[in-house]
Amino acid sequence: MKIYLADDHEIVAKAIANLLLSLNEITDVKTFSNGKSLYLECLDRQPDLIMLDMKMPEWNGMDTLKKLKGITSVPVIMLTMNDEKKVIEESIKEGAKGYLHKNCTLEELEAAVNTVLSGNIFLSEDTKKILVGIKQHPRDELNGIQEILTEKDLEVLKLVCDGLTSKEIGEKLFLSPRTVETRKTVLMQKFNVQTTGKLIAVAIKNKIVM
Repeated sequence: MKIYLADDHEIVAKAIANLLLSLNEITDVKTFSNGKSLYLECLDRQPDLIMLDMKMPEWNGMDTLKKLKGITSVPVIMLTMNDEKKVIEESIKEGAKGYLHKNCTLEELEAAVNTVLSGNIFLSEDTKKILVGIKQHPRDELNGIQEILTEKDLEVLKLVCDGLTSKEIGEKLFLSPRTVETRKTVLMQKFNVQTTGKLIAVAIKNKIVM
């Protein structure tokens, strides 16, 4: 299996390449110093997987990702230090199949490669936390929040914090009041609180709901 990797930091690129080559079935990792060089190589010969850094001097990761869509269906993983929510969202919107931070473990790197090559989307745990809005808070300041919040969790939580009843929330989200109550219970479990009032307080204090 061949991988193309674009990263303008030579030492970093070589280190990542060596990690990739330590994984099963990966036999070749070709590195490029910018997105344009990788793109031009794909015009001639395409790999099984592409990995892109975000910041590069000639065609950054986003530019390269967009241009690659026109010439190949090879899956792309963004491997970067960038942890901005809007950048992650745009990457997925533009077709990236994975988003991974450079401080990832070898296990995460392997999981990303295997997941993407099997046709699924891979988001690291840190990336998921950024997307639900809690990454910017240190772990010990989250007042006992136990699990990652899903988009559905956030929808219900926002309406709870707005003071809506379960019936009103159900009408807005097309859910039964009983389903809303179940979701509220799950939220309280995730926040490690016993009451709706405490749930609202923790959500507002941590700026999970603005």
